[in-house]
Amino acid sequence: LMEAWHTLEHIIIRCGLAVILLSVWTWRANRPTRFRGKRARSIAEEFKVYGLSKRTMYGVGCMKVIISLCFLCGHWAPFLIRPAAILLSLLMCSAVVFHLKVERDNLLKAAPAYIVLFFACYLALK
Repeated sequence: LMEAWHTLEHIIIRCGLAVILLSVWTWRANRPTRFRGKRARSIAEEFKVYGLSKRTMYGVGCMKVIISLCFLCGHWAPFLIRPAAILLSLLMCSAVVFHLKVERDNLLKAAPAYIVLFFACYLALK
């Protein structure tokens, strides 16, 4: 019987989330996207829009990079997956709340946060 973390769907979700998180927090951090709160053109501007400090931004970014690494290493160290997924689920719940607080009229802005939250919960509960 194959462990859940070893199934193809689990591997694709884990690696997909890792790549998305790493891209958002590294090479795309200073690029505008249609999903940033208000008219923020970078993660730093977006955290400012939400009323969050640079320190908070760096803390969240650091956690998300570590979560990504846990997901990528999960094939060899599966015990890392669930705690990382639980932490990501909590972070994404906060992200959804902040997106909705700032963009009440544009629910599309929160869509990526909802999608990542969904898959993080999937990994946490599998």
